[in-house]
Amino acid sequence: MASTNQLFQFDGQLYEQCEGVAMGSPLGPLLANVFMCHLEERLSDNDLIPPFYRRYVDDTLAIVPGLDVAESFLDALNGLHPSIHFTMELSNNGLIPFTGMSITKNGNKLETQVYRKPTDTGLLLHFQSHTDLRYKKCLIETMFHRAKELSSTHQAFVDECRHLKSMFNHLGYPSSLVNGIIDKCDYPSTPDAKTKSDAETLRVSIPFKDQVSANTVKRQMRDLSPKIGIDVQPVYISKKLEQDLKLKEIKPRIVNQHNVVYCFKCDLCDSNYVGYTTRHLFQRIAEHRYSAIGRHLRDAHGNIDLLNESQFRTLKKCSTKWDCLVYEMLYIRTIRPNLNTQSDSIRAKLFV
Repeated sequence: MASTNQLFQFDGQLYEQCEGVAMGSPLGPLLANVFMCHLEERLSDNDLIPPFYRRYVDDTLAIVPGLDVAESFLDALNGLHPSIHFTMELSNNGLIPFTGMSITKNGNKLETQVYRKPTDTGLLLHFQSHTDLRYKKCLIETMFHRAKELSSTHQAFVDECRHLKSMFNHLGYPSSLVNGIIDKCDYPSTPDAKTKSDAETLRVSIPFKDQVSANTVKRQMRDLSPKIGIDVQPVYISKKLEQDLKLKEIKPRIVNQHNVVYCFKCDLCDSNYVGYTTRHLFQRIAEHRYSAIGRHLRDAHGNIDLLNESQFRTLKKCSTKWDCLVYEMLYIRTIRPNLNTQSDSIRAKLFV
């Protein structure tokens, strides 16, 4: 299996992973989530999950009535599997960190803000590093977007912005660049400021031509948005490369197909016929002037010229002659055509 008997090297020695998933494996988060879902199903069957229970991969947040209930729930978790050991972190003065944010209990509501570990040094990409400017801009946008999304109060957002500006200034980022990106992202400066998320958003699908054209359109739509009171955003669409390279095969007409099982249906009565051919179907249709089909048109309707391609349809496209024979037998047994002669129908009787 992909998660067992994995070898890795550490300090010049070769080791084998006996349990769990190797660090850095693409399967790690997926298997961890699947395993946790399995454990949660067992907890749910025994009615042990607290009323408020939220999880992100292996980080879990729960609200319980008291310490005794929390310890009981921890014991239940650690008893689910012999190879796992859960730890518990309690709130301290109404505050607890969870997945990069700090959750604070303020009366009867919860407030959130960005959480930084005590070991955080603010070491990010330096502005003088040999990296394209767009990555540095994206870093600023990401950090301020994170602050906006994790701050439930305006004061928490302002405090985090002040910290980020100081941090980026320490990393050599020009203040004009940082402030320009903040203004461009339209982050609120006052509690009553209206953000883009509050306004109506209109997304316009535009074929992607090149990056220069895309930047021009984006800038024009950004200038247009405040004039019409609607946030207009371009959504670029493009064809997949395989669509341009893939050969578009023109499907042949029915009569130009070969290795097929076909059916004839008379236009003037209910008579029908099932056959097969390994050659092109139009060749076989011409030969039917002298078969049971031709005799039927001549004897029953008095005109052999009534035979035409529209009276034929393919039942099955096959790969080999053997496949044609097998499917012909099956279709004869199912349809039971009345124009097939005894020699034709005898093959179908092999499957009866």
